[in-house]
Amino acid sequence: MELFVPFPRRRSSRRCTPIALPVLRRFLVGSTLAGLCAFAADTPAEAVVIRTSEWPLTQFQADEIWHISQGQGITVAVIDSGVDAGHPDLNGQVLQGAGFIGDPRDNGQTDISGDSHGTAIAGIIAGTGKASGGYGMTGLAPKAKVLPVRVSTNTTVDPTAIAQGIKYAADHHAQVINVSSGTATPDPLLREAVNYALGKDAVVVASAGNDGENGNPAMYPASFPGVIDVTGTDSGRHFWPVSESGPRSTLAAPATDIYSANDRGQYVRADGTSYAAGYVSAAAALVRSAFPHLSAGQTIRRLISTASRPGGSGHDDQYGYGLIDPLAALRAPTVINGATTNPLLSADPLGKPTNTSDGRVTLIALGGAAVALISASVWIVVRRRKNRSAMRNDPTPTPPRGTSRNAGKSGKKKQKSRT
Repeated sequence: MELFVPFPRRRSSRRCTPIALPVLRRFLVGSTLAGLCAFAADTPAEAVVIRTSEWPLTQFQADEIWHISQGQGITVAVIDSGVDAGHPDLNGQVLQGAGFIGDPRDNGQTDISGDSHGTAIAGIIAGTGKASGGYGMTGLAPKAKVLPVRVSTNTTVDPTAIAQGIKYAADHHAQVINVSSGTATPDPLLREAVNYALGKDAVVVASAGNDGENGNPAMYPASFPGVIDVTGTDSGRHFWPVSESGPRSTLAAPATDIYSANDRGQYVRADGTSYAAGYVSAAAALVRSAFPHLSAGQTIRRLISTASRPGGSGHDDQYGYGLIDPLAALRAPTVINGATTNPLLSADPLGKPTNTSDGRVTLIALGGAAVALISASVWIVVRRRKNRSAMRNDPTPTPPRGTSRNAGKSGKKKQKSRT
């Protein structure tokens, strides 16, 4: 049974109307989210549906992953619209952060964007699943902490605010920075901020964008050297054609039919490379928690070298170096005194790391404590296009069998949109 829960919209009295799920899966949101529906887990059966609909966790074998690492001790910065710290699945997970679009007292712990973008990214990363009697939505790194950095209140983002947010995250000990937005112009302030974060040993993760059907323009910060540029896949591990791709693609991750938290204590379903970036950020948090001695560069090398390769060996424009495999990344042996530099700053990211000075390769087991990650998942674009990854506040989904934010052409500083 599908459950439709109306929620209030600002300046609107419209209520949700039932739409068949297959239609919703084809539905592309344009400049408005009016009329869409949130869903809530009002009964135990509906709560189970939410948990079983998180197909990426099944694909990643999350239950096996969590025996090794849950991201404890890691801080992931979410550079976005803020995060609803009051959501039952994010209770206790959201640190005091900052905002760069107005009130200097802003701590980033609310999400007033109207589409819950930042809250959804945070849920994908660090949701606890504690809502609804333990059947809420669970992030891939449920013991990581989220550092919320507000750089937007709607679908437009100022790249200067993103640059400020990235620097703030790096200065506040986030080892992973998630940016789910981007611009087609390599803004110099944004590049400077990315380089600053890389210099602070942060893993910077950015979504590739959702304009793959319109020429695959290079997007930034995803296309900056050193940044993990994340493309999207579906539940069958196939490349999602809406995802942008190209020579700088680094890793692929789930991007379709993604369920996560919204800013009303409920849940949403959405498509977009924004959410794929969230999964890669969570995977980086898992690795840095399990191997606290690893540098950001070594963490990236591990994620790249253990990724599965649906597109074949080596690099291809769609999958980059492959679809992330967090379990393989956690189980792989570690090289002590290997190359610590960021492989994405080199011409050969898959090159073998340097051995110890006497030529031996030393392997170690899993370690303990933590690090913080900054996942760059904020897309800056001059004009808003059809919003592939926009939040579909959906009815409670039917459990899957077997188990968009867009980037467009950019120009001036403002009027950029998320992916």
